[in-house]
Amino acid sequence: MRNARIMTFITGHYYLSARRAGFHHLADAAHRAGWKVNFVTAGISLISSLRRDYRTRIPGVRRERNRPVTIRPGFVSYVHFTPWHPHTLMLPALNRLTMSLMDRYGEGDLGLLLPLARETDVFVFESMAGLFLCKRFRRENPAAKMVYRVSDDVRILGSTHPRLVELERELAPLFDRVSVPSSSMLGLFPGLPSLRLDRHGLDKAAYDACAASPYPQGSRNAVFVGTGYLDAGFIRQAAGGNTDCNFHVIGRIAKTVSLPNVFFHKEMPFSDTIPYVKFADAGLAARTFRNGYAATLADSLKIIQYRYCGLPIVAPDFINLQRDGVFYYQPGHEQSCVRAVREALARGRNPDWAGEVRSWDEVFQNMFGASLERAA
Repeated sequence: MRNARIMTFITGHYYLSARRAGFHHLADAAHRAGWKVNFVTAGISLISSLRRDYRTRIPGVRRERNRPVTIRPGFVSYVHFTPWHPHTLMLPALNRLTMSLMDRYGEGDLGLLLPLARETDVFVFESMAGLFLCKRFRRENPAAKMVYRVSDDVRILGSTHPRLVELERELAPLFDRVSVPSSSMLGLFPGLPSLRLDRHGLDKAAYDACAASPYPQGSRNAVFVGTGYLDAGFIRQAAGGNTDCNFHVIGRIAKTVSLPNVFFHKEMPFSDTIPYVKFADAGLAARTFRNGYAATLADSLKIIQYRYCGLPIVAPDFINLQRDGVFYYQPGHEQSCVRAVREALARGRNPDWAGEVRSWDEVFQNMFGASLERAA
């Protein structure tokens, strides 16, 4: 690639959010590797406020919209805020009537985003409304490479307009690389030569540097970290049957269980969650069933964190983690919930499980190293 390397990430995430997703880590890895980075938040509009989108409540989002904001030298955040953005209209009839309208999102006024797009060497698109910008960016900058990082299956996202599903199908063969984080997602793009499996990574240095436990000495602790879809029934039953273990739930999740050994923590910055995971005795993947999501949960960031810390994992039986040290429960079955936690605690930690986890720098090099350079 050219020496003046600029990588632009088009994502639904806001860089300064407390929530850290894979795109945050990939962008940071790109910057560490010597790239100039533009982190573009797309799919946010006046509609987002009406839908109570959590991003609209983040300090700085409204103030920083539609202008480049330098986070650090060579790293720019840009919130592409528009009057509207592609989103399901809930009613199938309305969705059908607005199929062609959705494409207009990419033809709107890009403002100060346009010069950023024109100077980009590599675009990295997330599986969300920002995909509607792809054709426009290709016209404005035909020499740039295009990468599609499929963070989610757009077919099962609740916010997806059906035109996005069609658009993904149209664009997939045109990308220089299509990257998925889970083996279960390979089947979404059958026969696609550019398709690669690049599992999530981890900020290993942050975990390695963490030295202070947040837990009382001598206590046993199980932890769940997430943004929703907690199986509260499992927490209630497992905690009730394992009173010698404390259960910690971290995230923007309503307190639905009132037991003396269950603690709900407010959403906190990613770095603050690290000691809760690193020094726990078991990691909880206690998610409620959502059709189409189960397979992708097997390689989620949560699982990667637990594995690096050597934690035994407790998971519902509809998630097949295909790993040693996983203890399954049957949702709604109290005895199996209690037993799974008890067996996980008895198994204990195993530092060897960390060997399967790669750093985000390693993931980045695999995604954007020699294979992409050969396409240049």
